[in-house]
Amino acid sequence: MRILLIGNFAPPYEEESVCNISLLKRLQSDGNECMAINISESPPAEKEFIHSRGYIDFVLKLMRHAWGKDVIHFSTKGYLRLGLLKLMTSILIGRLFNARTVITIHSELFSIMGQMRSPVGGRQTLFTSFALAHKIICEDRDTYEVADIFKRRHNLVMIPSFICIPEEMKGHKSKLMAKLQDKKRVIAFSNIQYPSFIFDILDNLLGLPLDTGTGVIISISERPSIKLQHVLEEKARKVSKDLIFIESDDILSSMEAHSRADIILRPLSCEGRTFFSDFTVSVKRPVYTGEYVYYPNSLLFVKEGETAGLCAHIIHQLLMEKKEYMPRSEPEDFYQKIKGIYEGR
Repeated sequence: MRILLIGNFAPPYEEESVCNISLLKRLQSDGNECMAINISESPPAEKEFIHSRGYIDFVLKLMRHAWGKDVIHFSTKGYLRLGLLKLMTSILIGRLFNARTVITIHSELFSIMGQMRSPVGGRQTLFTSFALAHKIICEDRDTYEVADIFKRRHNLVMIPSFICIPEEMKGHKSKLMAKLQDKKRVIAFSNIQYPSFIFDILDNLLGLPLDTGTGVIISISERPSIKLQHVLEEKARKVSKDLIFIESDDILSSMEAHSRADIILRPLSCEGRTFFSDFTVSVKRPVYTGEYVYYPNSLLFVKEGETAGLCAHIIHQLLMEKKEYMPRSEPEDFYQKIKGIYEGR
């Protein structure tokens, strides 16, 4: 199949961009002819991804690369006006070129912001996009219920956000995986900036007694990062050997961190831009299988007063839970479900 993926493919890497890139790599490894257009404001680190600058540039590149494609798949978090305009344009051009059109709504604030769209512009954009798309993939029940406002339910499907673990990572020991080899538990903080609510939670957590063998992965998106890294190392002198810093533009390390962490914290974002960093943090507990990492369990911390310490204690308690009591499941083959949608099954 000839597939065009549209979404965030740029650093700083976090769940959305890592999921998009891992899907692209898996499709390519299966022999599909794939291209990707990056709609993040940040340029992609890999040259194979096409970067669009502004709406007109996006439309021109979309028309050029959508020609002859079997599938056009747009991934979004669904609440920025420009992003919604790009979404509708992609679906319209996909229909014009007789391609199968698919939308994935990454779980974030769509269940809130989707209902707040303007009835003149935003809601009509969503109605048009959802009415013309062949399939809309929602990543959780809340998103599914809100999407149902804009589209008949038979065209909606729930598939959780997931990462396809690449073959080169299976059994491969990178420097990061070697550092994590003896860790009983791992917590990952993604896209750290100062000041921010997520930094306050990390700062408080490092002041709590962490069990021996607990690794803390920290990805700092602020540049230069060395000053903030030094501050965190000074704060956590007793456990400094358990702090593992990775670059926010290192896709392999980011993917490995997501494939190994017991808990992942990050600020909210959309199309590569951080939102509400002063008072919100997303917390997710991944579930692992031999093929995938996916995210059925999540929290959203919203700051009200001095709550960073309380949030740190909640994370500390979650982290200290015995692993044998964590829920295990045998999920469906998510990648095969995506392929079935592409093939019209």
